[in-house]
Amino acid sequence: MNQEILGVIGGLGPETGCKFCLNVNRKFKPLTKRQPHILLDNLPISQEAEERLINGGPSQEHLDLLLESVQRLNKLGADLIVIACNTVHIFIDELRKESTVPILSIIEETAKKCKDMNISKVGILGSTKTIKSNLHANELRKQNIKSTIPDEDSQRFVSECILKIINNQIKDDDKIRMIKIIEKLEKEGAEGIILGCTELPLLISDQDAKIPIINTTEILEDSSVNNLINKIK
Repeated sequence: MNQEILGVIGGLGPETGCKFCLNVNRKFKPLTKRQPHILLDNLPISQEAEERLINGGPSQEHLDLLLESVQRLNKLGADLIVIACNTVHIFIDELRKESTVPILSIIEETAKKCKDMNISKVGILGSTKTIKSNLHANELRKQNIKSTIPDEDSQRFVSECILKIINNQIKDDDKIRMIKIIEKLEKEGAEGIILGCTELPLLISDQDAKIPIINTTEILEDSSVNNLINKIK
């Protein structure tokens, strides 16, 4: 039986990419009585490029590797491509031009989810690059949703935390401070918090806040599964 192939661009970071594939499998199988066909392309990103991009700098290395990955997944027969990373969606336009198959956007899917939740203002946690690029803010605005972000010092800490998570260096104190940042965003009127980095769910969960935690990784998983199932029907 022919089945749609999901192409996953991973390695951004690696633990999230692997968990993404496992979770798509876990959600897909009970609905279809079979496992999904997944191609995971784990990119060999250097630590230097990783740190530079997360902290707000440019990274031609990321774009080059992403374009190569899109080309590979197209040649291998992927019917849908997803990227389990928020920050590299700054390149989504270039990647979509390179691909002959759809590339699902974690940013667009998250904004749709916030609209479905009837949220009017949301706090955003993410890498400095994601925040400075207004990736989520711009997409949320299209849905008439306001957003609020951490102050400069807090933002620097969030980016440091993301790098710590990627490199398995996180500490209990880091979680405590992150929760305080969430509480401050809530005081500024946030009705929910977008975890705008796919590494952050490894640190923060629903139990850590009084308002909804909006997990972008989970949203992309669900959208991927729904897209694959709709193609089967």
